[in-house]
Amino acid sequence: MVEKCLHILPMNKLSGAEKMALLICKNMKKFTPVVVCGGKSLSEIFKKEGIESYDTTFSNKNIFKTLRFLKNIIEKNNIKIIHAHDNNASLNAYLVKRTFRLDIKVISHIHNCYPFLKGKNLNKLLDSYFRPRYDYNISCGSLVYEFYKKNTKYFRTDKTEVLSNAMDIKEINKFDFNKSKEIIYKFNIPKDKKILGFIGRLDEQKGITPFIKELSKYKEYFNDCTFLLVGSGSQEQEIKILIKELNLEEYFILTGFQEDTYKFYPIIDVFFLPSLYEGLPMVLLEAMAFKKTIVSMDVGSIGELINDKTGILIKKGDYKTFISSLKYIKDDENKVERYGEEASRFVRENYNIESYVEKIEKKYKSLIS
Repeated sequence: MVEKCLHILPMNKLSGAEKMALLICKNMKKFTPVVVCGGKSLSEIFKKEGIESYDTTFSNKNIFKTLRFLKNIIEKNNIKIIHAHDNNASLNAYLVKRTFRLDIKVISHIHNCYPFLKGKNLNKLLDSYFRPRYDYNISCGSLVYEFYKKNTKYFRTDKTEVLSNAMDIKEINKFDFNKSKEIIYKFNIPKDKKILGFIGRLDEQKGITPFIKELSKYKEYFNDCTFLLVGSGSQEQEIKILIKELNLEEYFILTGFQEDTYKFYPIIDVFFLPSLYEGLPMVLLEAMAFKKTIVSMDVGSIGELINDKTGILIKKGDYKTFISSLKYIKDDENKVERYGEEASRFVRENYNIESYVEKIEKKYKSLIS
């Protein structure tokens, strides 16, 4: 009988951590995944892939209701191991284990360089209690691992492994490029302009607001470009207002939330990521696999992906240089092609999901045996 593992994802959108969890679940061979999501929308995405999935509300106000729900799923499926994605999921996994005295192992998957680790605050205090008590930790990149190690005294390196995010190259290879033609018409994307694209959540972490403010000072250099923002988030309305206030409406297209983001990559000439902090972003792996030239802030573990051959890396917070680099690279077609080819080769050779899942399943086995 194949063992089951439980993945906990407290969010209700398919962002980076959720994409990684989906790839893991789709490629498992020695374990059968069961997933609990923070909402129906995300749960349905897993169900469409034939993965057993449930949804509940992850709220501090209803935490005991959430724990009872998780307990029922664990007992129903005879779960022996929980793979919890990010802090909230990890905390709930440990609490259900201790509250009901369940014989299960908890893996906490660190998907980000959490800003709270740099100071003294309640989140860090909670993390200092729970983090050492997890059975194992997975860090999404080596620089994320080093960030945790540098900013805490309680991080157990003997119970932590670096597993850099990976890509399912097979999905890229079989992608139907005709889907991209449809969105050109749907969003009225101009064919005579260079497309500078961002895909992700529109929130403070992604640095879109300071990026737009800096861009407004140099907009005349981008008259031949359209900035494509694919995604939604807490700052979506604020960003729309800012674009209008700075008279940049003719430069931007905002698509809102898109379940299928792959179809946008082929129409992008240069992919940009102006984030304030990150882990190892799935969108960069995807963009690189699609042979896109990257301009990104040097945050989190992005330095593992972007080097002199695979893209352009900018010092954190230096939006002036970021805009200057976009201006420079968009006009150099040879470099755009060369960066894209090298980026694709690098990802395909080093970030394959099959070997990644093999390592995870091996760790599952060792923890429960």
